[in-house]
Amino acid sequence: MTATPPAAARRVYDPVVGASEIAEIGLTILFLNYLFARIGLTADVAADSWPWLCLGGLAGLVLPLLYWNGFRVLGLVPVGFSVALLSGLAALLFGPLPLWALVVTVAAYGLVSGSGMRFLCRGFRQTLTRPGTVASVPMMSRVEQWATGVLRVGVIVQLFAMIAILGRAARTPEWWTALCTYVFFAYGLALTAFAWFRLFRPFFELCVEPALWLGYRIRGAGPGLPAVPYHGPLLVVANHACWWDPLFLAKLLPRPVTPMMTARFFDVWFLRPLMVHTFQVIRVPEATVRRDAPEIRQAIAALDAGRCVILFPEGYLRRKEDQPLRRFGRGVWEILRTRPDTPVLACWIEGGWGSWASYFNGKPTRNKKPDFRRPIRVGVSEPVVVKAELLGQHLRTRVALMNLVIAARTHLGLPPLPAVELPQRDEAEELAVDR
Repeated sequence: MTATPPAAARRVYDPVVGASEIAEIGLTILFLNYLFARIGLTADVAADSWPWLCLGGLAGLVLPLLYWNGFRVLGLVPVGFSVALLSGLAALLFGPLPLWALVVTVAAYGLVSGSGMRFLCRGFRQTLTRPGTVASVPMMSRVEQWATGVLRVGVIVQLFAMIAILGRAARTPEWWTALCTYVFFAYGLALTAFAWFRLFRPFFELCVEPALWLGYRIRGAGPGLPAVPYHGPLLVVANHACWWDPLFLAKLLPRPVTPMMTARFFDVWFLRPLMVHTFQVIRVPEATVRRDAPEIRQAIAALDAGRCVILFPEGYLRRKEDQPLRRFGRGVWEILRTRPDTPVLACWIEGGWGSWASYFNGKPTRNKKPDFRRPIRVGVSEPVVVKAELLGQHLRTRVALMNLVIAARTHLGLPPLPAVELPQRDEAEELAVDR
């Protein structure tokens, strides 16, 4: 098994990421905001108020750049558009806005632009620091390509319209000024709706993050964190000690993840729409003995779509204090055998065992106090590609992956666990036992 740069992302549509087009529009909108505020909203604002407007715009621009997760920060984009749209509607209905509302409006546009730049810069920075990686632009569906094309045309129309309004004191008719104003509002409405449709997931994750912060203090370590490819297929394998392990990994990984979830939680009526349409979670049936494994096919399809799949190869939560890692199942081998060039990111999650959502001292949520700022540490090794000759034998592959996950503990300064040894029985015998 060798550490090799992840392969280039396939040119496929990922419905989760793809927001660079919104970022591009946001940068242009920042200039449009100046024109719109200068001509329409700020008709009664004194000249000495402009420093406040500039300060608000700068604050909105810098805030997203300070946030560590370049994907989740995109959740601020629809919020910024919504605030700006409401400000424009209020100006149309009630006339010029007070200074504080104008500052909030400019800050909202700055929020959009800063979030877009934060998202775009992360890929370019990774390309500069790690020449073997790829910072490709996520692909879009044909419908969204058409929609962004219309929005870009709208940008050009607005530029010409606002330039025309600049001369209204001379010869611009009132009807033209009113038309341009309403066109601007319609354009903003379309852009806001598109942003909410495309970026609801990072917004939702931002909203959930404070609750996760309250319960857990999550920290990551290891050379794999800066080496996580932002685009393209990636398989994350880790130990599994509590319910919230996927959330811990999603918190640290700088890209959207596709976890697996047992039917017990996936089928809850209010969770299922989110799991299917927003997070593309892979459903795992709860039957212990099955001839068919649809989750394996779905995981392969997710990798084909260039997504990051989280897999806990043990199959279920840790049960014993003296058994921190069980033998990996065959599912991970079947996935890698079908997609042999997929980079594998091995992680070790420390702190989940003993938490409120673990089997320590009883079933999860029983005989344990709710967690408050419980330390969770995640060791992350560099992505590796499993050698083709190793994938020829499922048992050797599983043992090698177990040792990779165990080795990730060392990035946390923990004492090493004994390496897993290959059983004496041969591959054919093991295959018969597994069946």
